[in-house]
Amino acid sequence: MVDDRIIYYSFHQKKNDKIYINILHMSTKILLSAFIMISTFSFSQEIKESENLYIFIGKKISVEEFNPNTKQGEKRTKEVDSETADTLTVIHHSYVMDNAFHCKYSVLKNLINQLPKETVEFNAYDHYGRPGFEEYENVILYISKNKNGDFFHQKYIYDPVYKIDGKWVGLLTSLNGHKQLKTFDINKDGIIKIALGSCGKICQKMYYPSPYFKIKNGFAYPKKALEINDIVSYRKTVTFKIKEKGDQK
Repeated sequence: MVDDRIIYYSFHQKKNDKIYINILHMSTKILLSAFIMISTFSFSQEIKESENLYIFIGKKISVEEFNPNTKQGEKRTKEVDSETADTLTVIHHSYVMDNAFHCKYSVLKNLINQLPKETVEFNAYDHYGRPGFEEYENVILYISKNKNGDFFHQKYIYDPVYKIDGKWVGLLTSLNGHKQLKTFDINKDGIIKIALGSCGKICQKMYYPSPYFKIKNGFAYPKKALEINDIVSYRKTVTFKIKEKGDQK
């Protein structure tokens, strides 16, 4: 039975914004460690080798939320207490604080590496709500395999695409990306539009800047498009490089 007395709490800020809360019961033989991972829980999302990055144009079949903690296992280790010299049983529990989703997509076109089937299933994690990519009919997705061989989405990285006159073209949501890449005019008839929802003026300036978009009556109308190859190249050489540096801090 675990003693009700808690000697102290220790809070440790770790790499990747993971916070570990260790609750130490020093007067018993059982030491309970609760690890609460928040904000940037990434399921080993570091990109170390390009062959573990699959990039494709996909079309949504389903996106279903699930509880990521139902299968979180319990790990036990032994430690010797420095004060009592007792051998303690350490029980480790991990909790995922992100929203988790199981996604199934049709593979319309492989861009980097070949997915084995015409459909692919993967898990996506989002700390703020539902994944943004599900709002688009067609989207470039970036997925990798975890140590068990299951696919997971590279967190928050996606690019909406449209097929115009038989050719796939894309919109890059990063303002810096727009400035670096060549563009061409599209959507002169205004058929393609994106609902702004709660996106206010500051949000619009950041994500739908002029002259790449035209804002009218609650919608953003794309006016400039990007070549698919340019988008993928930008993501690999810029986005993932920045992500790797962030993961290494």
